[in-house]
Amino acid sequence: MFEKMAFRSDTEDTVLTRSCSYDSSYEMVETPPGLRALEAMGEHGEDEDTSQSVCCQPPLDMATFQSMLDPDGRLVNEHALRKAVFRGGVDPAVRKDTWQFMFGLHPFLSTAREREVMSAEQHFKYHQLKARWKTLLTMTSLGRTEQEQGVSAEYLDGDLDFGEESFTDDADMKVPAMDTTNISTETQQQLHFLEIQAQVFAGRQPINIKDIRKAVRIIDKDVPRTDRGHEYFKGSGNPHLSILRNILITFAAFHPKVGYAQGMNDILSRFLVVLDSEVAAYWCFSSYMETIQTDFMEEGMLRKLTLVRQLLKEVDTVLYNHLEACDVGDMTFCHRWLLLGFKREFPFDESLRLFEIISSHHMELSSLDVERVRDQERARDFLREGGQNRVVGAPLNTDFTFELFVCVAMLQDIRQQLLNCVDGTEIFQTVSGLSGKMDLAHILRKAESIFLSYCRKSVIDCFQIVE
Repeated sequence: MFEKMAFRSDTEDTVLTRSCSYDSSYEMVETPPGLRALEAMGEHGEDEDTSQSVCCQPPLDMATFQSMLDPDGRLVNEHALRKAVFRGGVDPAVRKDTWQFMFGLHPFLSTAREREVMSAEQHFKYHQLKARWKTLLTMTSLGRTEQEQGVSAEYLDGDLDFGEESFTDDADMKVPAMDTTNISTETQQQLHFLEIQAQVFAGRQPINIKDIRKAVRIIDKDVPRTDRGHEYFKGSGNPHLSILRNILITFAAFHPKVGYAQGMNDILSRFLVVLDSEVAAYWCFSSYMETIQTDFMEEGMLRKLTLVRQLLKEVDTVLYNHLEACDVGDMTFCHRWLLLGFKREFPFDESLRLFEIISSHHMELSSLDVERVRDQERARDFLREGGQNRVVGAPLNTDFTFELFVCVAMLQDIRQQLLNCVDGTEIFQTVSGLSGKMDLAHILRKAESIFLSYCRKSVIDCFQIVE
């Protein structure tokens, strides 16, 4: 019987054998470099050098980002970008450009010229959509003030400087013109045509005035409380609050299936701070909401919380059982973490980094990168057992996204505190006390460790090799 197994290394497929006790025709094959590297890592113990940790590399910088673009401005290697973001986040200097690709404002393979045209289209479409709901609110509430109509709000009173992208006169519902200085007559005609197309586009979108008024009432409760400690939203009459409000109402008006729900303001504020553009923030926010809209519906969030329960049960049965005994096994205390992307558990800048790392979707259990990680874990297990066990992969639950591993990492980080709690009330108080106090680098290393442990656990010892 074979005393070693067929193994796929990180770089090549290699069959490792040694002479069989009853057949000398089998020859010895030298250990390939990939496996020797794994063996060397095994000699240094389980804890790897944190400088090589997947989530703790230097952030994506401008030079690296520019190197990913071809001469026409196409970002030709989407995988490399997502991998770089996952490994270390994004340097603030290039965050705006990176997010425009990651969150759907620009297709990865669009040229710089194509993006100029798309930006013009997006400008006119957004402002026509915004003008439409404002016009409807005005026309259905004639004789009332703008605040009574819902076009404006009391907390927006003050000396506001809206800049180029906002209305100079809301009563007229005019779409702000683009700067056409130093452009040809032909280009001006093309822009005019795009504006007409945007008017047709906005006019064809279904809209329900009752739903808009309902959304406005909720939005006007949330906007004044959104990140007011952040420099971008500080001060009375801050123009960015008006922009935040306009985007949220525009989204709710033209996405009736989702509408508006509390928490969307916290998500949008990230995009507005990073992109510093009303139009870009609207389209990136809309694109992102398309991917997570089920989280704002009961069945979607319940499913995600169930996945957190399943993952915790797999990696820490003791803690899972304790939470069950305290009647908080439904993990509802994780709801805010998942809904807002851990925004309130970390300082604002760190929460941006975690948000982009999770949104990179690089290290998901269905990816080829994860399959390579599993291969490495199989190799390590094989070496630990001295070549005495043959291992094969068990099915992974590909619904376990990286954000769920972050959830479990945060729970395990306060594991002893949770185990000391005697009931659900104490557990909720303990979890609530985490706000703004978590160490992101530590949590990312822990989440990665749990991720690798899960990959390792999915490897099943099939049988003991017998000479």
